[in-house]
Amino acid sequence: MFYESVLEKLLDENNTDIIELQPEGGEKVKFEQIAVVRYDSKPYAILRPLELKEEQVVVFLLNEDDEESLELVTDENIAKKVLEVYANDDEEDEE
Repeated sequence: MFYESVLEKLLDENNTDIIELQPEGGEKVKFEQIAVVRYDSKPYAILRPLELKEEQVVVFLLNEDDEESLELVTDENIAKKVLEVYANDDEEDEE
């Protein structure tokens, strides 16, 4: 499927494609999409870098403004809360 933007791709709950992001001045990094969840009325993407051998995830805030950009969440408390929301949603789906 063709997506207009990475944000559109992330918001598609049926997406199984690899997400490629390139930070300013950096190399492209490939991610597997784990989930998109809402915390504090904002959407966050949970992504797993494919290059890492250990199970590690990265959390991004999805800016839905005119820029449609992703912002790496560097605040550990927010990242933990987003992961808690994901874990709780996952548990509810299993019931």
